[in-house]
Amino acid sequence: MNPLQYIVLANLFLSAFFGLYVLLLKNETFFLINRIYLLSSLLLSFILPLIHTNWFGESAIAEQIKYSVIGNPIEVFATGQADASHFTFFQFASWAYYAGIVVFALHLLIRLLAVKKIIFKSDGQSSYSFFKKIYVSDSNSASQLICEHENIHAAQWHSADVLYMEIVIVFNWFNPLVYLFRKELKNVHEFIADEGALKLSGSKKDYAILLVSQTFETPINNLVNSFFNQKLLKQRIMMIQKNKSQKSALLKYLLAVPLFVLMLTLSSATIAKNETVISSEKTILPPQQKDTRIFTAVEHAPNYPGGVDIFYKFLQQNIKYPAEARNKKIEGKVFVSFIVEKDGSLSTFKVLRDPGAGCGVEALRVMKLSPKWNPGIQNGHKVRVQYTLPISFTLKA
Repeated sequence: MNPLQYIVLANLFLSAFFGLYVLLLKNETFFLINRIYLLSSLLLSFILPLIHTNWFGESAIAEQIKYSVIGNPIEVFATGQADASHFTFFQFASWAYYAGIVVFALHLLIRLLAVKKIIFKSDGQSSYSFFKKIYVSDSNSASQLICEHENIHAAQWHSADVLYMEIVIVFNWFNPLVYLFRKELKNVHEFIADEGALKLSGSKKDYAILLVSQTFETPINNLVNSFFNQKLLKQRIMMIQKNKSQKSALLKYLLAVPLFVLMLTLSSATIAKNETVISSEKTILPPQQKDTRIFTAVEHAPNYPGGVDIFYKFLQQNIKYPAEARNKKIEGKVFVSFIVEKDGSLSTFKVLRDPGAGCGVEALRVMKLSPKWNPGIQNGHKVRVQYTLPISFTLKA
């Protein structure tokens, strides 16, 4: 899987997890479970694209994805007469992405240095916590209640969640949903701390009045857990007054299971190489019976003599970027389907997808020049195997 595929999949999974949370889970009062869900979603979104399991990779859905949508493209570059000043969209997007990482990483570093300054020089008014460091103004009449609130933040390591979320944002700064994700995580932190502090207060009304009374306290840094946060005031008061969710609402969280399975299928199909997979079919034919069936999955997939790297080299040496496509700056993938016969020869060529301007014609021409492959093997016999190959045409200065 190339880096672009990984970033796209990770953010797709992140968006799906967040969508489920917003639609069904955020208004429930299972605050600790919501925190676990949000943190797990963040972690799984970046792990799942790297996971490949045979069971999911061999499913019908995975096969369709693998051969029709994603694939591992063979990069074919134009040379010679290409415009030296030409800058592809992919190159531009890559540079913009890495530049964004640098900017957001520096911004995070500056804010961390600001937190360090705050810790060593408190203003005497704001109350906050950062990891195990807690500060509560002595001048506040409700200092005991606020201290309990901040103790909960510290005891549950909410600052670690915040820092983890900020690192996620550094690498996914382009996705607007990660900022909403951060907001929801901060909300959950406050709901958890408010729930614990309410046990000490004993009165929802008095606690809500305390929140409102701190209206003019200015949040000092969004990396620390401030007792008062004007942006969260309305949500916190609403959650304080909200009745506890019924236990039956816990069933909603089970909806994450089919979502997880779908993501695992997608990631398995993405990581899978462009080769056929093991078939469960065990039908044994008599040696004298001629088998003309075409397999899409076999025990031993057909392969190019010398390995895939040698085959890629063969394509790179023979494919010429079509002049029409180069002049019109047309790029894209060509998907070529063909059959590897029992003797290793290639036949029945068909272009499944073509960006046009001669790319498909050129891919087809070169594939017909290919030497014989090692044929596919099923139940100890050579068989005919259908194979799909994506070839990427990319202009390069």
